[in-house]
Amino acid sequence: MNAGENTTETHEIIREVVIKAKPATIFPYLTDEAKMKEWFGEIVEADARPGGIFHVGTEDGMHCRGEYVEILPFEKVVFTWGGLHDMEPGESTVEVTLKEEGDMTRLTLRHYNVRQREAADSFAEGWETKAFPLLKAVSEGQKPDARCFQSGSECGQS
Repeated sequence: MNAGENTTETHEIIREVVIKAKPATIFPYLTDEAKMKEWFGEIVEADARPGGIFHVGTEDGMHCRGEYVEILPFEKVVFTWGGLHDMEPGESTVEVTLKEEGDMTRLTLRHYNVRQREAADSFAEGWETKAFPLLKAVSEGQKPDARCFQSGSECGQS
């Protein structure tokens, strides 16, 4: 490819975590503003219906914005994502599926249409090392001492 030439290549992230909770316990932590504030961001706006606002952010000015695309209670949540790493709000898509496995749930996250490798790498790290442990903790009844989007740090950034 020549310098300056546009590319349509995008990157995809797929991650899984097993949580000791039923999908009905985990689902509100992906859709309910008050529950999302416990782990996801200092600022949360969530209108969990197709076309409804999805916004997480910090009080010091970092924001991720998009909208909910699909909601299947206790099974699947899809929202658009952007505003970080020079991405437009809603530029990429995050799909979260919940599959009950006995008294546990397998959460599978697919984050796709990320156009920059650096952004995809950062998001992959953030989902795996910050977001998943925090979501797992609140879903399992613990009170985390941090949020994924917290002033002074970016989810996935040290």
